[in-house]
Amino acid sequence: MSQKPAKKDDLVHPIARPFLWLESKWLASSVVWVLGLVVVALGAVDFFHPRHEYLDFAQTPGFYVLAGFISFVAAVMGGWFVIRQFLGRAENYWDGEAGDE
Repeated sequence: MSQKPAKKDDLVHPIARPFLWLESKWLASSVVWVLGLVVVALGAVDFFHPRHEYLDFAQTPGFYVLAGFISFVAAVMGGWFVIRQFLGRAENYWDGEAGDE
């Protein structure tokens, strides 16, 4: 007896079916566009909203945007270069030297 090939809908759990719209391509692209518009809008507000900062250089428009971006890049690069030295393994670490092949 041969089995019929399974359709895509047959492989989805019944509880997951109402949430299949979350995988659509239009949702992913619209989320990116909406977040981009929010970033641009908040950046524009930064130029018009008066600040009362303690430090003079913090009153520069876009200062916190630039400081946040630089901090994020430093954290990623720190994990990539510095922490990798402590936690990284050699490329052939898992090659069968234990004799269990």
